[in-house]
Amino acid sequence: MFVSLRMIALPPGREAEREALADSLRVAAGRLAGVRSCWIAPVSRVAVINAGHIVWRMTFASEAAALAVTLDPAWADVAALLEGAGGSHVGYRVTQGAVNPAGAGIWRALVFRVMPQGFPDGVRALEAALLLMPRHVRAIRSWALSPVSVCEGAKAYTHVWEQEFDSLDGLTGEYMTHPVHWGIADAFFDAECPEYIVDPQLVQVVGAIDRTIME
Repeated sequence: MFVSLRMIALPPGREAEREALADSLRVAAGRLAGVRSCWIAPVSRVAVINAGHIVWRMTFASEAAALAVTLDPAWADVAALLEGAGGSHVGYRVTQGAVNPAGAGIWRALVFRVMPQGFPDGVRALEAALLLMPRHVRAIRSWALSPVSVCEGAKAYTHVWEQEFDSLDGLTGEYMTHPVHWGIADAFFDAECPEYIVDPQLVQVVGAIDRTIME
């Protein structure tokens, strides 16, 4: 499975359009070929960083199918809706994860770039630290850690770390305050720690879901 994730930022003065635009994008996306699943939602107004206003997550059978979607004639309607908007896009194959189907909740993704000057074996150490989280944080019901293979936007992002929770409290509460987070994983994101290898310009995007959207 290949995921296409777009964080859409509306220009100043158009922020109030996000609900209506999300509705219009859902209609337009329904006409695109090759899409296995599609979720579009306004971005949460809290617990987000550089996330824009709308998040759009689509899945495809392959990377080729994901790249071909913008060549579909129906994409013209999407392009018209997004005229003037900015944001970021990453494409990735889910390589490590676990999905537990459930009902309503929230989905969160941390999209980040590992800096090339990181210490030897830093990427493996960071990934191992993140993978401790689902084993110890009970609030995480589904998760995936994936390397980025397609990227458009301000940064050449390298990873997507995504989870689902029953509520926002699961993210802002148990996840963020758990010792594995602040005592181990967070060191790779903290410029005052020797393990620091993650570019500070990252994206944290959160949106409400009515069911599991991860596969």
